Amino acid sequence: MQIEIVNMGVTYLCRGIKGLILSRAAHGTVLSHQASPAERHSAPVLQHRWLFTLNVRVALSRVKNDILNGWKEIAGYLGRDRRTVERWEKQRGLPVRRVPGAGRASVYALISELDEWLANSKVSEPNPEDAEPAQVPGQAPRADSQPGLAPESARSAPVDSVAGTSVAGAKDELFGANAGTEAEQGRRHAETPRTTAIFQENLPVKRQGLRSGWIVAWIFVAGLILFFVLALPAVRRHLSPIVVGPKTTTEMSRATTALHHHSQVKGVDDLYLEGIYSYEQRTPESLERAQQDFESAITKDPNYAPAYAGLADTYSLLREYYVMPNDEAFTKAKVAAQRAVALDPTLSEAHASLGFIDFFWSWDARNAEREFRTAIADDPSSAHAHHWYGSMLTHEGRYREALDQLDIAQRLEPTSAAILSTRALALGLSGHRDEAFELLEGIINESPGVSAPHEIFAIVSRVEPADFGRYLEEMRRAGELRHSDEILQVSAAGEGALHSGGEHAMWRAMLATEEKLHPGAADRTYLMVDAEAALGLADAAFASMNQLAQRHEPDVLGVAMDPTLVPLRSDRRFSQLLESMGLPNTLQ
Repeated sequence: MQIEIVNMGVTYLCRGIKGLILSRAAHGTVLSHQASPAERHSAPVLQHRWLFTLNVRVALSRVKNDILNGWKEIAGYLGRDRRTVERWEKQRGLPVRRVPGAGRASVYALISELDEWLANSKVSEPNPEDAEPAQVPGQAPRADSQPGLAPESARSAPVDSVAGTSVAGAKDELFGANAGTEAEQGRRHAETPRTTAIFQENLPVKRQGLRSGWIVAWIFVAGLILFFVLALPAVRRHLSPIVVGPKTTTEMSRATTALHHHSQVKGVDDLYLEGIYSYEQRTPESLERAQQDFESAITKDPNYAPAYAGLADTYSLLREYYVMPNDEAFTKAKVAAQRAVALDPTLSEAHASLGFIDFFWSWDARNAEREFRTAIADDPSSAHAHHWYGSMLTHEGRYREALDQLDIAQRLEPTSAAILSTRALALGLSGHRDEAFELLEGIINESPGVSAPHEIFAIVSRVEPADFGRYLEEMRRAGELRHSDEILQVSAAGEGALHSGGEHAMWRAMLATEEKLHPGAADRTYLMVDAEAALGLADAAFASMNQLAQRHEPDVLGVAMDPTLVPLRSDRRFSQLLESMGLPNTLQ
């Protein structure tokens, strides 16, 4: 990703220089023949601030939104029809990627890779859909159909989106890029490949040379800004002995956070990004490295809010990997998240962290939802906030709402194994088990070292018709990745019993092993709850669940979505348990 940032900055510089060189002669001619002396003097002053803001905002948004989702957006960016770009992928190596486990239809592409492919390819194939379209009522005529304007040049390659953004799109960049419908946003993607003649549709002819000259000038300025703000630190990190930097869309999103919350202390931003990189690996070792990086960043700059938010997220995950006890991890996480909010009340990541802590530790679903909504309002493009909000809704059994949030998160970060895993869980529990299995298989193939898809595979495998062989296999693989001796012992006992005596023998063997590891009536575990419920021991299962609730164990929050507990949902004690934990009873 560092190299992509460098390439983008250099590309803007080259395009700006080239545009300035090629436009100066025409610029002078237009001014001398089509504008009055007053216009020649005042036009640059009037346009200076607007064009500067436009090009910088568009350029920076391009770094953050470098993804085209689906064949339609890819074809629109390249200025070709869908069949043509599909053929280019097969025959010419067009760089198109696919979402893991989502089939061939779910594709996306990185704009930086498409630009590089175009620069190295000769694209002269005519587009069958380039015929003159019928004019839509109320829409301005095409620039190439207006008298006195030169026809639009052949679209052999797309012009950079900074120079090819329409005036309407430019206003959205200035006054709110999230405004408008999905259809409007799709139209803006389709308009991107057009040349600067798009600007000409709404401008008088006598101002063409003037605007063209200033547009390319500010593209040059935007390139300089991108290069010095983003590219030079990336180059320095690339040349360092240890190369650690944003490599996924999640890390790129957090890199944008670092850009907006730049520390004045040397090295703090680098430590933060290294922490995010380690955090996203989601292994016990990488999480411990992330903790060290965030703590080092805070030591150097105690007022750097993003590092506190990152540290809070790391504590929340350390407990899941048995590196830190629940109470210690959540207590530290809440202190760090509250400090981040105190330093920057608008930091989306900090509010998302508080929402996660409020739900999974404080069991305050109402306040957790408020924090998640605040995080999304502060940054609607935060996949982190949408993901954790979707996770909370899944645990509450609100699967339709959960999938809405997780779909947004996946669109923002289409390659995140964590987001895809949570989405698979919501799909599998809401009646789409086969789709969930397909998605999980793809995640495991792409990210074999991540434990979350194996754990979710184990849960969804218990949805009827249950596949207990797969359930135990995935439990074992999750235990290996989490370095959990307890899970490995229980799964081994269950596998032997399943092969020799079937489902009931499996549950009895797992229950006996768990009780041996946790002796005493006051030390029940959630795995015991599943075994007792599966064996028909309803009273024992409710007693274990109530004990877990009294001890405030986070695992018991999964009762609303646990497929093994379906037979207990009609019991009034189940509704009472949900109420005691602040969970809605949506599954009756």
